[in-house]
Amino acid sequence: LSPEDQRVFNFDVRQLNWLEYIENYVLGVKKYLLKEDMAGIPEAKQRLKRLRNIHYLFNTALFLIAWRLLIARSQMARNVWFFIM
Repeated sequence: LSPEDQRVFNFDVRQLNWLEYIENYVLGVKKYLLKEDMAGIPEAKQRLKRLRNIHYLFNTALFLIAWRLLIARSQMARNVWFFIM
């Protein structure tokens, strides 16, 4: 583009807030393309938040179980653990 066009249209993707852009894009597709009802969005966000928390809890529990098994079976891991603590 010419410098004049760049000034007029100001299309610099580095200045975009990508999180806001993607959220607006998804909401627009849901509303205008898929013609879905927008009333269920707060419940869907709450459900996603709950699922994310369950995911974090599961991963933390899995890590703790693996760490406990490693400590129980490896003398070197046990020594590192006691050195850290």
